[in-house]
Amino acid sequence: MVDQPLRAPARQLWPRAGDEPYSTYERRRRLRVVALVVLLVIVVGAVFGTLVLRARDNYIAGQRALAAGQYGLAIQRLSAANVAGRPWANAHALLDQAVTLSMGRTQYATALQGAARPTAASLTLRRAATLFEAGRYAQAQAALADLPSRVPPAAAARLSAAGSPAAAAVLLLVGAAHALAAGDLRTATSDAATVLARYPGCVPARSLIDEAARRQRAAPFDSRAATLAAAGRWKLARTAVRRALAIDPAYPGAAALLARIDAAITRRAAAAKAKAAAAAAAASTSTTPPATTAPAPAPAPAPPPP
Repeated sequence: MVDQPLRAPARQLWPRAGDEPYSTYERRRRLRVVALVVLLVIVVGAVFGTLVLRARDNYIAGQRALAAGQYGLAIQRLSAANVAGRPWANAHALLDQAVTLSMGRTQYATALQGAARPTAASLTLRRAATLFEAGRYAQAQAALADLPSRVPPAAAARLSAAGSPAAAAVLLLVGAAHALAAGDLRTATSDAATVLARYPGCVPARSLIDEAARRQRAAPFDSRAATLAAAGRWKLARTAVRRALAIDPAYPGAAALLARIDAAITRRAAAAKAKAAAAAAAASTSTTPPATTAPAPAPAPAPPPP
């Protein structure tokens, strides 16, 4: 009677042998349920892990295709870089960039071929190419300074093949400036070096390469300064950020970081000075002897009775 259940289960997934004790049956059933749950978790985890790895592979392939100028492939792979409907890393931003560059490449590659019906873009590009060919590199760069994004070497190669290496060079120069402003030092150096290889006298390209090199050397010191400042080690942070500014006086954000560090050091010094003054005042009060009071005069003797 002790080994009998309170009530029979409504439905049994695993039948019980006729002579099997209910305690043994329940133990076996629970073990099977636990094993089934563990198996389900493993399967779900494996499926989700596969989706994550596939999204990561698509993201990396999309990055490489974008850098190589293969915008159709980049759009395809970045569009597939999703896990459960959410983009992997900054896949959406790269996808927008790939779409913009894909449209831009078509526009730039055909700009010099529409001689019958010139557009404002083609006329501007031709004017900039003429200035660049004449050695007026800064003016040519300024003429195209409003481009939305960089034009990689793949697009420039098409323009060079179309008979306008100057147009390709000025587009790469503007793209290098945009890449430098965005912190993409590798792209800025590569694009500017491509321009400099064909036009060795291009001062803006040489300046971009030098600036990218300075930023690359100053970056570790600026990063260290930010880490030290976050930890409250202000003097070491000031030393690090000053080294970054000594290498690259125009390093983005370094001057503002130095001002913040100097302000924090000034506040800490003022607080320490005020604390020391308060401690000195308290010590002076505790060591001063208390003031002595004069004894009260003795009362005058009463007059004799009459």
